[in-house]
Amino acid sequence: MRVIDYMKEKFRMAVIMTAIFACGASVSQQTDPAYGLMVEMINASQRLNYEGLVTYEKMGNLKSAKVLHLVRDAEIFEQIVSLNGPEGEFSSFSGTKECHKTAAFLGETSGLNINDSSYVQLKRSYSIETAGTQRIAGRETTLLMLRPNDAWRYGYVVAIDKQSGLMLQSVLISLAGKPMERFQFIEISVGGDLDSMEVPSGSFNLEADERADCKKNNSLLQQDIPEWQADWLPTGFVMTDSRLDKDSGQYSMVFTDGLAVLSVFVESSEASIKMPSFAATSGATVALVSKVLLEGSFFTVSVVGEIPSDTARRIIESVTRASDTAKNS
Repeated sequence: MRVIDYMKEKFRMAVIMTAIFACGASVSQQTDPAYGLMVEMINASQRLNYEGLVTYEKMGNLKSAKVLHLVRDAEIFEQIVSLNGPEGEFSSFSGTKECHKTAAFLGETSGLNINDSSYVQLKRSYSIETAGTQRIAGRETTLLMLRPNDAWRYGYVVAIDKQSGLMLQSVLISLAGKPMERFQFIEISVGGDLDSMEVPSGSFNLEADERADCKKNNSLLQQDIPEWQADWLPTGFVMTDSRLDKDSGQYSMVFTDGLAVLSVFVESSEASIKMPSFAATSGATVALVSKVLLEGSFFTVSVVGEIPSDTARRIIESVTRASDTAKNS
């Protein structure tokens, strides 16, 4: 995965967190230090201007990029420029209040709206607690541990800047407790001249109709009529999108537990004839493709996401045709 692709994923995770924790805190949440840190991190990302150098480490490979983040009125401008390996640059505007989805930049999974019990729901899947301090990019941070409550997902360690509240490091942890992927700032500047800096030319904005579509599509479940379903998912995973590609016949579903995101693809029986089964991993990301016999025909089912291979395999085994009840709901 290119550093730009990974950076998109890290910003996607931050936006998902924003949607989850933007709701009002209950009394118990207000006294939870971990919850307070998350709220502080989200608020900082929505109001502060910053730029810096980041690194991404996976499977012994280290890549770097320059990041610019500007808040202007009700929108956020983000730019990523790769500094080693193949040249690459990505920039985008995304709405902070009007559009959590930020579709062009962060993909289709980042607009999850959950009710006031969302923090409690997340804690069904993860044990969340503070875990001391660490110095990142020359700044003191507080570490936040998110340990999975089962063996179906990975854990996370997040370092939050004590001064600004920004996330300066994110480490994805294997089931054995070892780092699999690490993203972190090695240099960061907050505010100052950035507060009056003009947005770089060539960037684009969301049109009014796109904002309207974003609002409309940001419900918990906005999908086509279901064709397929996964009868088993780890606790806490909910569907955020599903759709049928009428040209290829491919049906896709996207699920998230608030941190991890996975996609399920079902190919048509005609297309499945030419598709081989295979399994591949890249850092924490698994891609598992398998043939499934359903109703006398073979279909190719794929699962892609930052989840263990056993999780992907069990999800594939649970995929079935959507029931008539689901189709009519």
